[in-house]
Amino acid sequence: MKIQSLFLMAIFSLAYTQLLNGQSLSGCQTRCGNVSIDYPFGTSQGCYYDGDNSFKLTCNETNKLIFGGNEVINITHSGELRVLVTRSYVCYNSQGNQTGRSNRWTRLGNLTFSDKNRFTAVGCNTYAFLNTNEVGNYSVGCMSTCNTPRETNGTCSGGGCCQTSLPRRINYFRVRPYSFSNHTSVHSFNPCSYAFLVEDGLFNFRSSEDLMNLRNITRFPVVLDWSIGKHSCQQVGSANICGWNSECSNSVRGTGYICKCKEGFDGNPYLSNEKGCQGTSEPNRKSK
Repeated sequence: MKIQSLFLMAIFSLAYTQLLNGQSLSGCQTRCGNVSIDYPFGTSQGCYYDGDNSFKLTCNETNKLIFGGNEVINITHSGELRVLVTRSYVCYNSQGNQTGRSNRWTRLGNLTFSDKNRFTAVGCNTYAFLNTNEVGNYSVGCMSTCNTPRETNGTCSGGGCCQTSLPRRINYFRVRPYSFSNHTSVHSFNPCSYAFLVEDGLFNFRSSEDLMNLRNITRFPVVLDWSIGKHSCQQVGSANICGWNSECSNSVRGTGYICKCKEGFDGNPYLSNEKGCQGTSEPNRKSK
């Protein structure tokens, strides 16, 4: 099981770890482990966007890039940051006495959770809640019941696993899993309830293994949205921080903006130097 868990984590990391040269400000750290650090993110004063401390990352003693206590596995110029977030769980013995619990909570500063994520609960006779700081203290729940492990694997849609979507603009969450009967009737094959966020499409339910111990997976890839400031491109006008050969684009999360290289250019659209948007090829032109 331990080998299998390491294999699964390797797949997640290979899917999202950038191996490109860092594109950051001169004199700044450009890499932590296998993850490149691109401006507007940075690890020290003067190396990240000084208008928002949420862009400050930490490269820890084990050479892991950290944001908000979570390991960073990918940064994109298009306004996404991927991290590994720990799952929550509650476990019981055969008599229904609780033997362990962990409720996961995370704060993201001015970053927010993407709507590409799914709230997931795994377990028979299981229900879970995700509470946020959205208007009205937004909450979402998920429930799954079963008496035996289902024979089919794959999608998370009942029989020990359920998923639901969540909206954008959430920058805090707390996850709590529960059991209807403390797993007394299913303990032989399912002693715990699990709940976690995961990027859509990156968790395939495997009934017998996941109901027993979730394949020993403790962290899952989650997408965070980021943008510059709180105003649109129209509101900031020429005061945006976009670099050479780039243009301002309103953020999909409804607040702030991001920068994009113009067609035919590639690089870091937030920089105005040799690491910024450089010409790669002539833009495709439609024939008249």
